[in-house]
Amino acid sequence: MNHHLSQITSPYTKRTPIRLLSLAAIIALALAFMFQSAALPVASAQAQDSILGIVTNGTEGGVLPENLEVLLLSIDLASNQIIEQESTTVDEDGIFSFSNLVSGPGLSYRVVVNSGTFTPSVDMANQENWQNVRMKIYDETTSLDEITINSYVMMIPTIDARSKQAGILTVINVDNRGDEIWTPDLTDPDLTGLDLLRFNLPEGFEDLAIESELPTGNILEIETGFALTNPIPPGEAAVLISYILPYEGDGFDFNLKLPYGADKVRMLIPDEGGIITAEGFGGAESVVVAENVFNQFEGTDYAAGTELLAKFSGLPQPTPLQQLSDFFKGRTYVIVIIWVVGIALLAILGYAMYSSRKRNDLSSDDDNELVGRADVIAEIAELDEEFESGNIEEDDYNDRRDELKRLVLEFDDDSSDALDLEDADDNVDSDVDSADPAESSEPDSEDEKPKESDK
Repeated sequence: MNHHLSQITSPYTKRTPIRLLSLAAIIALALAFMFQSAALPVASAQAQDSILGIVTNGTEGGVLPENLEVLLLSIDLASNQIIEQESTTVDEDGIFSFSNLVSGPGLSYRVVVNSGTFTPSVDMANQENWQNVRMKIYDETTSLDEITINSYVMMIPTIDARSKQAGILTVINVDNRGDEIWTPDLTDPDLTGLDLLRFNLPEGFEDLAIESELPTGNILEIETGFALTNPIPPGEAAVLISYILPYEGDGFDFNLKLPYGADKVRMLIPDEGGIITAEGFGGAESVVVAENVFNQFEGTDYAAGTELLAKFSGLPQPTPLQQLSDFFKGRTYVIVIIWVVGIALLAILGYAMYSSRKRNDLSSDDDNELVGRADVIAEIAELDEEFESGNIEEDDYNDRRDELKRLVLEFDDDSSDALDLEDADDNVDSDVDSADPAESSEPDSEDEKPKESDK
């Protein structure tokens, strides 16, 4: 029984730390959308010693279940302890009563109708007349056809330009316009997120926190957003969402899906904090929230199934000094320096190896060229000596000598393209004369002649 009571009296809340969010903005929104689960004031009516009320079925043609139970709980506000004091069943007209109540400082009462999935409750501290307590139950439905969004308000209270993160608060007023309470069939093995109350969020959201005025239920966080199993009774109820959204560049895109439609969509961004564009949005309107100036963009009358692409641009950017500070604060700069130095050393080493190899290749080519040319010149000189000695025919001599001269000219063409053919030919003959063995022996003959004359 205690477990059941805790479900009735303690609305499910998924909390995570809310970073970057302006405290003033949070307070302003919280005051605008105050939850029923807030701290209960102790009214003067607390001195009353009895409670008389009636339970009715708010669905057209609906009836009260037999033996419908009503619970009376006492709440110790100092310790936040909840204790079941008494239970009773309604009569055929739905009337119930509790008497002989004990009053005291810091003590309040809560009346709960234990009707199954939906358990409506009333905090007596908020009731002026304890003798006319009216409560409703509803027949259940699993159809979301009567569910719509009265208003969808997305607000960015603060933006951290240095870390490029936006703190986002969203307040959604869910409106059940039928006369049945929506409850998901959790026993259905084919149940999917499409069968639940669902909302999508911008890609990359972090630190999601959700609170709502809806009856107790569970939150299923998914990659694209979240879904709720909370029952939705007829009427309006607020859902408050907060999360952190990192962004790249100067903004982000949010493809807001409205499976239930929306009467009004409003998005607010700090003044000079950027702009928002979306289909159906008008121009920016300046509004003040908790003494802070925001630019508000608004669109109305979105049909069920609409996908509203909202583009946020011009968001604050970190200053160059902040970027430099963040760069050196991390370890990234060490890796960058190592890479730069390593690449520079490899470049120097590669250039040195290339230069050394090129010098060696050039030296080897020059030596081969000089040696080859000298050999051909020497061969021409020997050929001339053979011809002068009469050891070779003139035609063979001329053919062989022309062939050797062509080889020498090829060496000369490789070394200089500026020489014409005639000059090159004269140079070859000059080189041949200097290498002629007969000429090199002439001084010896001249030296011998004087000696013969002396004799």
